[in-house]
Order: sequence, then C-alpha cells, then structure tokens
Amino acid sequence: MTNLKNNIDHYMARKGIRFYSDLLIDVAHQLGIKGKEAYIFADREKANFSKMLKGERPLKYEFIIPLEKIFGVPLAKMMDEDAYKIPIDKNEVPIVKGYRYYAYIDDYDLYNKELDLFLTKEGRSSLSDTDEFGKTFLDYVVEYGSKNAVRFLRDKYGIKMQFYNNHFESSLQGGFMMFTHNGIEFARLVASIGDVQLFNDIYDPYYLLASTGAFPPNTIWVEEDFQELVLDNKPILDSLFERKTYNYKLGRKLSKEWGMEYYTFSSINPIINKCLQFSLKHLPKYREQAIEILKFGIKHNQRVIDGLTFNKDHAMVDPMGGVINRTDDRYEIIDVVITVSEEQTIDKEINDLISELPSFYNPYK
Repeated sequence: MTNLKNNIDHYMARKGIRFYSDLLIDVAHQLGIKGKEAYIFADREKANFSKMLKGERPLKYEFIIPLEKIFGVPLAKMMDEDAYKIPIDKNEVPIVKGYRYYAYIDDYDLYNKELDLFLTKEGRSSLSDTDEFGKTFLDYVVEYGSKNAVRFLRDKYGIKMQFYNNHFESSLQGGFMMFTHNGIEFARLVASIGDVQLFNDIYDPYYLLASTGAFPPNTIWVEEDFQELVLDNKPILDSLFERKTYNYKLGRKLSKEWGMEYYTFSSINPIINKCLQFSLKHLPKYREQAIEILKFGIKHNQRVIDGLTFNKDHAMVDPMGGVINRTDDRYEIIDVVITVSEEQTIDKEINDLISELPSFYNPYK
C-alpha cells in the first residue's frame, strides 16, 4: 500500500491540501457531514486513515467515491499511477458497497461470503450486470488487478472464454455469464497470476475443435496481442505441447431419437498454431519459440501419422490443425498437428525445419 500513500500525498499536493486532517474534512463534506461534525469526523478517522495508507488495514469503502471526487481520478490510479484506467463518472452517485469495493479488497473468502448477495429481481447473480457507472464486476477486477477475483470466478462460476465472442460462459446460471471488459487486459491479468492451469481453464479453446474446427474472427485467440502474451510466457507456451483428453458434449442422432453423448478426444492445444504463425511473422523476436514449436511438430506429427487407424492419404486438417478422417461422415478429431501456412522465410534453419515437418492434406492452406 506504499503506492497508495505516495500517490495520495502527490494528489494532495496538486490540490493544495497540506494535512490528512484537511483531506478528511473534505471527505466528510462529500459524505454530507457539515460544520463542527466534519471536524469531529476528521479527528476520529485520522489514526485509522493513516493505517489504511500504510497498508495496515483496508481503505473503508465509504471513502472510495469521496476520494475519487476530490482528486478526480479512480482509486486504481491512486494505488498505481500505471494502473489500467476506466474513467469514472464524476457526477453525484450513491455511496454503496458495490463491485469496486470487493475488487479493491480482493479477499477470496469475502467473495465467497457476500458476492452471491448481488442478485437480480429474477434471483440470479448480477455480476454480469452493470452498476451506476455502467461497469460490471469484471471491469473492476481488471481495473484493480484483483487476482483473487479471477480465481473465485474460475472456482465458483467456472468462467471460460466463449468461442463466438469475447464474453465468458459459466458452469452456473444456465451456462453463461456476460461481462463487458477489455479482453486482452483481463488475459494479461490472468497470465500474471502465474497459474498455468488457471489460464488454460479460462482460455483453452478445445471445444472449438469439436464444434467449429476454426477460430472465429474477432475472438481473443486471433488477436496478435494474445499470441504474443502466450509466446512471452514460457510456462503457458510449454503447456500447449501437452496432449490432453477432453469430453465434449455433442448432439448426435442415437437410434431413432435425438440424444446427447460425450465425444472424447485427445489433442494438444490448437492455440499453438496461431502462436507459430505469429512467431514466423516476427522472427527477430520469436525465432527461438518458432524453432521449439517446429522441432516439436516434426516428432508429434509423425506420431499422429503412425497412430492413424486409416490410410494417411485420407487424413485432412481443419483450419485449427485438427486431423479428421475425410472419408468418414462423422466429424471427429484425431489430434491437433503443427501446420504452416507460409513455407518460406528468410531463415534457412527455419525453412529446413518446415521442410521436415510431416504434413497432411489441407484444403484451407
């Protein structure tokens, strides 16, 4: 919390406020406390406020909006000058213990205890609804860098990036939860936690293989910022090489009636091909990563070929690199392989590795 104290001091100097007691009197006025009572309030809160600035106790939620109005910046900016900023509305607003308070405190146990109290009139969680500032809970999670909130949303709501837009689906509330947010900023926050499993739980697009076979446009996986994020994070990049088994609930015609069954398949993470494509476009920075992916692909692709139960000439790759049997009317993924759409670069070692890469029929190349 040292940054909070330093930045509060900075903003006080800009506003010509010399002492904390003077600042607290201004806070009292914002809270509607006038006259002598404002001075009593400032004297009573001075010791507590000092402890808040030192990080010995959290800032009271009643202080958040008054301080933002006094200094003209959001609390996240007071805590960190480089914080991601979502501009606040400086008009009069009710002072409530809302989303911003929880994101600022960022206490996992408090989330579990109280966040479900935020309900709509239909009785569902209102975390995907907007508050008086037009922001959702996730907007504040991004703004305050609330890492415990990310874990809570994964653990309690099972959030996972949807394949058709940059919102999240959820294992609760009928299967989805809508958030407005800056997608890449949230992804950076998730990656910064240093928990690869957490990152992959939220951003693993495995179900795209079984449902569409392609990365839809305008989703985060096709954003170069996202591919760069993965390439810059060695533990996350390494996790893409792992072959995982997935159960995808797929509609099928069973006997004479329609029903549901689980379609099980195993594959490496298809994001790896997007990362390879990006690294080949930016070889001066990502040459090492490109070589690592291609060397892996030479061995992995051959293993896939050796494990085929049908003629290799009948194997086809979809736009995500998923291998399917093109003589079978059942669209089922065998695995994901490493594919290259552009075979020539200015780097001889890279070109030699690409030429060694076992390939498959690719109608999308």
